[in-house]
Amino acid sequence: MKNYTPARLRISAILSENLSLYLVLIGVFSLMFLLNGARFVHPQNLVSMAYQLPIVGLLAIGMMISMLSGGINLSIIATANFNGIIIAICLKYFTHDNMSISSHSVIILAVVIGLLSCLFIGVINGLLISLLKIPDILITLGTMTLISGISVVLTKGYTLSGFPPALLNIGNGNTLGLPNALLLFLLASIIASIILNKTRFGFSLYMMGSNPTATQYSGISLIKVSILQYALSSVFAVLTSLIMMGQLNSVKAGYADSYLLVAVLAAFLGKVSPFGGFGRVSGVVLAVIILQIISSGLNLMRLDPFMITATWGALVIFIVVFRGIATQLKKRVFAKEKSS
Repeated sequence: MKNYTPARLRISAILSENLSLYLVLIGVFSLMFLLNGARFVHPQNLVSMAYQLPIVGLLAIGMMISMLSGGINLSIIATANFNGIIIAICLKYFTHDNMSISSHSVIILAVVIGLLSCLFIGVINGLLISLLKIPDILITLGTMTLISGISVVLTKGYTLSGFPPALLNIGNGNTLGLPNALLLFLLASIIASIILNKTRFGFSLYMMGSNPTATQYSGISLIKVSILQYALSSVFAVLTSLIMMGQLNSVKAGYADSYLLVAVLAAFLGKVSPFGGFGRVSGVVLAVIILQIISSGLNLMRLDPFMITATWGALVIFIVVFRGIATQLKKRVFAKEKSS
């Protein structure tokens, strides 16, 4: 009889949980290759995918973290844009409107100020949701609108550009032939997985999503968990912002608004329960890869960008309906087995 270690058992469980996603990944890749031919696997297209994937990936993990309690963070894109704007304003102030000459110490200071600003947004979200018992969707919708408005006021609706090379290197540079953005995404994914699966906070978050009443009676502070949850979600918004700045060399209040839908879709596709209590980083990463393959394939086919957005919406509806039907079928089968 084979001797399976706990680590092997965990890996086996993760692979079995994500089996359907692996099959979808293979199917989608094969379909896009058939539709686009050699262009799809051309090194230039693969490199382009490697640069684009981390933005949606980081947003999706940040969204997943907020969904594990049964909530959602609609302010994650607005927070990412706000972070970039705060960093740009700080750099302009410290360098007298010449951001490109910023020293490393000035860049670090500006990034820290931006991070603290976004952590404050996360703390406010967590406090309002946990103390006032107001649904997450309403609170984060309100903060999204508020932050977007403040961002427009700070920039007067203009685009801020001209970041220093050291900051641009985060999203646009490469190390050992691999995009820095992809390396940052992989590192952040590993850290997020460790936090959610190996720490007391992660255990409390899953438990809160499964049964908040039992969690409270077990001595876990729902307020503390909620604050940490939305603060961590904001950290992923900050990482997204750094990559966007590097790739666009600019910031603006309305950047990447359409990515909110894609982040939610990636979380749903990655088997994160919208009711909380279930979801793995590995599933979300696979879902992001699947969506990136679809996006790149459709772009190579010269499909209208608005049609691609419509495709994301259709996929959300399909996944929700499919899971709803599957849940009802499971309940009926269970009821029949119980009655017999």
